[in-house]
Amino acid sequence: MKNSFYTGLALGFVGIIPFTFNFLVARSFGKEILGSINITLSFCLIITIFITNFFGSAGNKYLAEYRGSRKLEHFQFVFKVMLGTPLIILSIIAVILSWNWIYFSNKFSLQTDLLIPIIIYIFLRSFYILFRRALYGIDLVKSYTVNEILSDLIMLSAIGYVTYNKQSSLLIECYLLSYLIFCLLSTGTLLKRFKSIKITLNRSNHFDQRDVMQKFAHYGLVSMIGTVASTGTGYLSIIIIGMYLSNSDAGIYSSVLSIVSVLMFIPKLFTQVFLPEFSKLFGEGDRLRILQIFKQSNWLMLAISTTVCLALFFFAGNILSLFGQEFSKGSTILKIILPSVFIRMISIPYVSFLSGTKYVIYPNIGGIVILVTSLISWIILVPSFHLIGIAMGYTIGIIVGIGYQIIVALIKIKTFHTVS
Repeated sequence: MKNSFYTGLALGFVGIIPFTFNFLVARSFGKEILGSINITLSFCLIITIFITNFFGSAGNKYLAEYRGSRKLEHFQFVFKVMLGTPLIILSIIAVILSWNWIYFSNKFSLQTDLLIPIIIYIFLRSFYILFRRALYGIDLVKSYTVNEILSDLIMLSAIGYVTYNKQSSLLIECYLLSYLIFCLLSTGTLLKRFKSIKITLNRSNHFDQRDVMQKFAHYGLVSMIGTVASTGTGYLSIIIIGMYLSNSDAGIYSSVLSIVSVLMFIPKLFTQVFLPEFSKLFGEGDRLRILQIFKQSNWLMLAISTTVCLALFFFAGNILSLFGQEFSKGSTILKIILPSVFIRMISIPYVSFLSGTKYVIYPNIGGIVILVTSLISWIILVPSFHLIGIAMGYTIGIIVGIGYQIIVALIKIKTFHTVS
């Protein structure tokens, strides 16, 4: 419960950042610059999610597992792989970007003078996520929350200063400053606590480095494929707008996604609560309790999602006009995307059930379905419907992919009914 409280507090600040950033940039600089900076950030994020989800997810799991089983060599090896290997991979990516920057900047509508900030962003963003996962794996959730809040407050101050003084050339540097502060604070936390953690661990006579690496790689790959496919769809949609439409279109679309990102705080928060509870009860073999929680949470999420989405549907134009009057025409885009928000919200009990029991592969398959379906939809729809085609493709992908997860969950729940 204590960790859930700290997690909810940290997620609140994490959710505020992209919305505040997009809101202030839109109000201060307009849709052209908002679209340009979001295309740049999406380009960086589509690169980093591969690294952070592979090494972050596996590192989080096995740091916790080997700390629980008190295996010193295993714990140290995972820690080194989790933080050391990405440094090498990121250096290779930086070299590739430097050698081919003209091609990348032209292909993805990136400003030619942003090479160095983009490389720094990719490094800092990656280690921001990796440090966050490491702190969770070592059960330093309170320390993570403090580090997160401090760095986010600095980020909010920086973006306030930049937008107030109309310095649009420093927008990406606001993120760089925030991530740098978080990485420094987290490094200090780990240096301070690492010795005390190692004291609780025991040396093992059966340390097989290859076996640990195989487990790490298998878990990381499975987690990465599904998460990247699902999370990367939003980033990819903005990149496609930059490639085939305009910065203004990207700006309008970004304002819509910033509203959606705030709503996605609800699934993240509830998932943090439901998933470990399902895992705990599954380990105890209490299937009746799992079914009871599933039914109650299902009705709860249905009520919340219906209320929120209906309110957004009727007041879409008014909400987007807060970004500036020119953004109000994005209300149609928001209304098209709302069904994807609704189905994501109501799917929380279903996905938490699958991930918290023994069916974790199915949410990952659903993520792949989302990406593939969205890509096919964009190829068909964007040439004719432009920005509306982007929104339609995004929503179709989410509905098909999440719908698959819900159907699988319902099938698997029937087996729980039978056994119970």
